[in-house]
Amino acid sequence: MLQLGILVDSIRKQQALDQLVARSGHKVARHVSLSGAESANQALAGQGSLAESGVDAWLVDIAEDYCDDQHLLEQLFAQSRVPIILSDSSEFAPGTEEHNAWLRRTGIRLQRLRGDINLQQTNPAHELWVLAASTGGPAAVKRFLAQLPPNLGIAFLYVQHIDASQAATLNRMMSNAGNYPAMVATQGLVLEANSLTLVTARDPVEVLENGTLAVNYGQSWKGSYAPSIDQIAANVARIYRERSGLIIFTGMGDDGAASCRLLKQVGGKAWAQAPDDCTSDSMPVSAIATGCISLSGTPEYLARALAQLKQTPVTNNRQEQYRQGPSS
Repeated sequence: MLQLGILVDSIRKQQALDQLVARSGHKVARHVSLSGAESANQALAGQGSLAESGVDAWLVDIAEDYCDDQHLLEQLFAQSRVPIILSDSSEFAPGTEEHNAWLRRTGIRLQRLRGDINLQQTNPAHELWVLAASTGGPAAVKRFLAQLPPNLGIAFLYVQHIDASQAATLNRMMSNAGNYPAMVATQGLVLEANSLTLVTARDPVEVLENGTLAVNYGQSWKGSYAPSIDQIAANVARIYRERSGLIIFTGMGDDGAASCRLLKQVGGKAWAQAPDDCTSDSMPVSAIATGCISLSGTPEYLARALAQLKQTPVTNNRQEQYRQGPSS
């Protein structure tokens, strides 16, 4: 939860922003209202410097024609070391579609604020692979992770069809699997190199263009599956393109098949666990039927292939030929 400061020129704006901050999962730690003050100095009297307020970010909504706003903004931008979200909602009448649209835009910015702050401390991975599974998936993915060498420089998103209440158990299982300790997807998480992030059925997750995650708390996954492999993989393909990959492990249904086509179109890679090695082969069979799977084999075989791929420079754009991996 972030601690936010709010700087406004009216009580109405303060109330609207208070509600937005609460819905975004953050907390208002400081209010500065210019309403009724003769000057900015009077409004700040006894409150101390805005730059030394202990907040994680400032949310500022001041009319452009406010007489003292230049002084305040100069102080903030010159001295503050935290993000500043600056807007002017004065031109929108409350209740109008324009005002509602402004509220939605500001709410999205608040949801993504944690990621913006996290990016100041770390960098997203250059390459992102989706590990997708359903029935029998945890055991298969654990076998895959156990064979991966450390420090491949890849970020992994593990999308598993499983009840949300099992997220903690899955997290412990994957953290003990190999060299990539697991964490559950949270708001603003940076997809760092050599990380493994679990996507659960509880809340839809979106990968943003800056390499962070947005979690849409309280909403539902679209389609028949939760979490949706196709939804996540399509999102990843759109952003990472040729720097993306997808591995379809054991599972029932056809989730992930559609996104294999998209991965191939953008230059990414789509692999699958060998059907005869699966607890349930429906997902890999559906993926292979698209003609877009370039490599298939046991989890151990796929792990070794990925390690070799990262250690071998790419010298041309020749498409990998589909081949069946060894049975062990």
